[in-house]
Amino acid sequence: MEKYVLGISGSPRKDGNTDIVVKYALDEIKNQKGINTKFIRVADFNIKPCAGCRGCMKEMKCVIEDDEFHQVFDEVMNATGLILGAPVYWNSPPGVMKNFIDRTHTFYACPDKFPSGKKVGIISVSAGGGFTTHENIMQSWIGYYGGEIIGKARVYSREKGEVKNKPAQLENVKILADDFCKHL
Repeated sequence: MEKYVLGISGSPRKDGNTDIVVKYALDEIKNQKGINTKFIRVADFNIKPCAGCRGCMKEMKCVIEDDEFHQVFDEVMNATGLILGAPVYWNSPPGVMKNFIDRTHTFYACPDKFPSGKKVGIISVSAGGGFTTHENIMQSWIGYYGGEIIGKARVYSREKGEVKNKPAQLENVKILADDFCKHL
């Protein structure tokens, strides 16, 4: 199986600051380690919200099959490591990312199916704050399944693309990528 780091942008805004910094982290990782990388945006996939039906508890898999959740989750399962990026919306990840997180509830019934020890970096993008609750949501999701949080980067940016002109913010992402590389 191919070894790669998967970057996931949980932003509904295409080519916005979250996409930019996740791709930046992936480029740093590829340049330092020579490892392949992949980038996906959860907003590009039709992922329905969890129905709360608890069918996953009986079937040991998500029973919603008429969307693209499994395409994204298969990538998560196959990746060597993850860089998760999401903007801060009211102190939490936006709905598109939260829908994806909630759909992984199926593994609550069988957490041993999730590969323990997967390396994960978290990037939070905000215009001015709300990082703590946002990070706690992302960390608790990964932590529950035995993932290892390597580090976090907080990026302050609001307007689309402005992070490109904020070297200090990009440096925060580079530091995360450097730390991530030490653990691959």
